[in-house]
Amino acid sequence: MNRALGLVAALLLAGTAFAHPGSAHEIVMGDLQIIHANIPAPAGRAQVAAGYMAISNEGDHPDSLIGVEVGFAAKAMLHTTDFSAEGVASMKHVQALEIPANDTVVLEPGGYHIMLMGLTQPLIVGDMLPATLIFEQAGRVQIEFMVDPADGSVDHSTMDHSSMGHGTPAPTAAADAEIGALLKAQFDTAETPLTVAPITVQGNVAIAGWAQGGRGGRAFLRQDDKGWFVELCSGASLMLPATLQSLGLSAPQAGALLASAKAAEAALAPETIALFDSFDGTMIIGRNGH
Repeated sequence: MNRALGLVAALLLAGTAFAHPGSAHEIVMGDLQIIHANIPAPAGRAQVAAGYMAISNEGDHPDSLIGVEVGFAAKAMLHTTDFSAEGVASMKHVQALEIPANDTVVLEPGGYHIMLMGLTQPLIVGDMLPATLIFEQAGRVQIEFMVDPADGSVDHSTMDHSSMGHGTPAPTAAADAEIGALLKAQFDTAETPLTVAPITVQGNVAIAGWAQGGRGGRAFLRQDDKGWFVELCSGASLMLPATLQSLGLSAPQAGALLASAKAAEAALAPETIALFDSFDGTMIIGRNGH
């Protein structure tokens, strides 16, 4: 495959664009060409984002992307997005992504992507963020992710934030602050302080992990015309599509919320996730409190 075809492949990246007219934003290392590595700008104080690019292999032998290192997130992992027959999205960790000889692989929304978890700084449109791609044959390749404008495609910090519920969604940062304050106002005490994180907001619904005095769980929250309220608290069962659908979410909405919540929790220690899962049963709370 010649370089012109490699550049055409980059245009297949859904919702992305070259930042500088006439500039391909590409890195060439031996037979590999990394084309427009980019991150759609996440909303507000989001802790997760996704990286996309096209990788062209002009050599006669395959190579594999086996790792990613960044300095602006706690963890970077290669993921793929799977959709069930019911349209429920789920993310799956991939150990290696093969780049066949004389071919181009596109990392794009809804397919392979680099999951960036635990962002350590704001990602501002136009930023160029250094990173390292690790290939089985080519070794370490230095690149820069360009932060592109958010464009309405699948963004791992927001997934689907326009159709869940019937009110006007609050901005993510404001919703995070309101939800954290709400939970602490209801449950925090001097003897057993409450910690709330991560908070995953999708329009008018949210999932928040919490820990208090050696116990933990997850809260499902909803926003109405009076603001946010805790609808119920649960554990592992809250991370099931059937549970969210029983609360009135459609299958795609449930899948989007769960994919985003799982991505946020992926940056946590296993013992923290186990603590969230340990809440036994379901406590119905509702607008008027339990």
